Amino acid sequence: MKREARVRGQALVEMALLAPLLLLVVVGLVHLGWALNAHQVITNAAREGARVGTRAGATTATMRAVVLDVCRNAGLDTAEVAVEATPGAPNVPSSVTVSYTFHSPLDALFGRLLDGQAVVVRAQCVMKY
Repeated sequence: MKREARVRGQALVEMALLAPLLLLVVVGLVHLGWALNAHQVITNAAREGARVGTRAGATTATMRAVVLDVCRNAGLDTAEVAVEATPGAPNVPSSVTVSYTFHSPLDALFGRLLDGQAVVVRAQCVMKY
């Protein structure tokens, strides 16, 4: 067997061994990117909700509505969003905590690796009245 043919065969075997690992790393990075995007969205939603809570006459319902509106506009499933809001008062800061159950489109493919568990992403914001 020629040396050139052996080298090509060795390269093919190495690629066959490494390709699944490289694919898994790329898919993991995509999944992480989607989770970070969801975290950024709920962080912004919590900030907007807390900002509304610092206004005079703010209610928990208005703060919750603003948070859900921001999440909806960003494309998140609002059924998976949980909001805890406390409106501010003089010398009492407004507080918003947002939790989002993140489901990746890749869960169908790799759900068994994660035992089918969803990732819960949380953000909190507190602003002075």
